[in-house]
Order: sequence, then C-alpha cells, then structure tokens
Amino acid sequence: VAGLVEWPEALIGAIDPGFMDVPQEALISAMRSHQKYFSLADKSGKMAPRFITVANLRAEDGGRKITAGNERVLSARLSDAKFFWDQDLKQTLESRLPKLDAIVFHARMGSVGRKVESLAALAAHLSSFAGADAELADRAARLAKADLVSEMVGEFPELQGLMGQYYAKADGETADVADAIAAHYSPAGPNDACPTAPVSVAVALADKLDTLVGFFAIDEKPTGSKDPFALRR
Repeated sequence: VAGLVEWPEALIGAIDPGFMDVPQEALISAMRSHQKYFSLADKSGKMAPRFITVANLRAEDGGRKITAGNERVLSARLSDAKFFWDQDLKQTLESRLPKLDAIVFHARMGSVGRKVESLAALAAHLSSFAGADAELADRAARLAKADLVSEMVGEFPELQGLMGQYYAKADGETADVADAIAAHYSPAGPNDACPTAPVSVAVALADKLDTLVGFFAIDEKPTGSKDPFALRR
C-alpha cells in the first residue's frame, strides 16, 4: 500500500453489519486481495465492522466522499463473499465428495478423490500412534478436502481447510473433526504451528506421508532447484 501512494492519508470506513455473519477470514481476504484495505478488530480481538483505506491526497471535505465511495465498492465485494457463503451452506461437505473425483491431484497419482480414500485409511491407522479416535480420524480425513469444490475456496484458495472447518461445524460435525479439517494443512511454513490435537495430528501426518510416499513411488523426488509440492519441507 505504501508503494501505491505518494501522500498517504488513512481513512476509516464502515462495513454493513449485514455482512458480519460471514466468516471474518473471508471478509478479510476480500478486503485485502481485492481492495488493499486494512481490517480492524474490536477489544475482544474479533473483526470490527470498520476498515481503513489509504487515499493519495488530503481531501478538503476530510475524506468523506472518498470514504463513501470506498464503502460502496467494498459492499459490492463483500456481497460476493456473502453470496458464496450462503450458497455453500446449502450443501454438506459430504455431498461434495463425488466432485473430488474430477479434480486431478497428479497425472500419475490420480484424483483428489483417490487421495481422500488413501488419506482416510492412513489417518485411521495412524490414530493409534497419535492417541486419537480412529472413527473420528477417518471422518475428518474423508471431509478434509471437500471444501476445495466450494464456491468460497474457488474464489479465495488461501481459505482452504479453514472454510472446511466452518462448513463442518454448520453440518453438525464434532469439534475434533472440524478442527482437524482446518489443521491438516499445517504446518504451512516455518512460522506456522504444528497441530497438537490427536485427531488433527493423525490427519495432518496422513496427508503429508501419503504425498511423500506417492511422489517417491513415481520417482518425482524433490531436488535443490525443483520442489513444486514442498516435499523437502
């Protein structure tokens, strides 16, 4: 944002309260990626119905017209996010599973649907080592990738897993299953935390081990210069 302006003027705008029932991560992604807005939090740490936009001039009216214009633009963006959220809630995660068969994970390793079957079996097996319930681990693994075919993740890929957690809770899944869906991609980098809940550990390990074994089996080992699936990490 600093690189977009020569004379930065920060202005605070309001968000329509009607959008606040959408998961805050989706609202923040829409603001950050599309509009370069800053989200704000209240005293409890939850997202507040306010945002900061940075103008490139000091307006004579104190920025009221600029703020009003940005509020209108943001409402259009957040309307899309709310539409995706409302549409996604009309289907359960389980009902989305057949669509995963149409997504290719790797040309020589089959579809995401195939990976889910392998993931479920492996998570159930690993549950005993992680101190987790095998049935819960199997359930979480089967639903872990279902949000990939949701409208929200289609628009905001960075929310994969996290949206699955929200949808699982809306479907009435247990907290252990919902949390494992969100955590199974972790750690996503050197600064990310590792899962600690038993079911989450089983599913996260299963996902990584299945990927590792699969790529080594087809002789696509990572090298110092080529590692598209982050196998070395």
